[in-house]
Amino acid sequence: MKKWMLALLCMAAASLVMSGCAANASGTTATAAPLTTNAPMTTMEPATAEPTMAATIAPEATASAQTSMTPAEAGRLAEKISEAVERISEVNDAEVVVSENRVLVAVEFENQYNAGLDERMKQTIIETVQKVDDSLTDIEVTDDDTLYGQVKGLAERVGKATGLDELADDFGDLWDRIIGR
Repeated sequence: MKKWMLALLCMAAASLVMSGCAANASGTTATAAPLTTNAPMTTMEPATAEPTMAATIAPEATASAQTSMTPAEAGRLAEKISEAVERISEVNDAEVVVSENRVLVAVEFENQYNAGLDERMKQTIIETVQKVDDSLTDIEVTDDDTLYGQVKGLAERVGKATGLDELADDFGDLWDRIIGR
């Protein structure tokens, strides 16, 4: 089914290109508007055959990680990251806060997982975050129960904020606690 849809899309694109070429050859100008859509796209990863959220982020959300992000955009991106991290089999729950290109991820592991936040698990979580949005360059992860509650509280405040700048100090303080400064 996927190959059929891909072939249909390719044929439609080729048809548009050819109609533009035909219009130029006849001395007329093609006036068709460019095709755009706001519908989210999902991709299928071959190994898991499960939909991923990597392609669902609007271009403006990805670009906004480098510029000023609204609390609503930060909240939506944090939710997508949280959902992706929670798909890791060892993770029971994840709370996420995004501020510009920095991300705080607090996780609770499944009861049967005993290894905790070792380097392998930390790297797995970081890679998962970057699959959602590769412009996020600073990612810190914790499994500390107290910090988990603080990240969750800050995430709830992001939803009520009028601008991320009003939470910048709290984000920075929490960031420093997670990295141990």
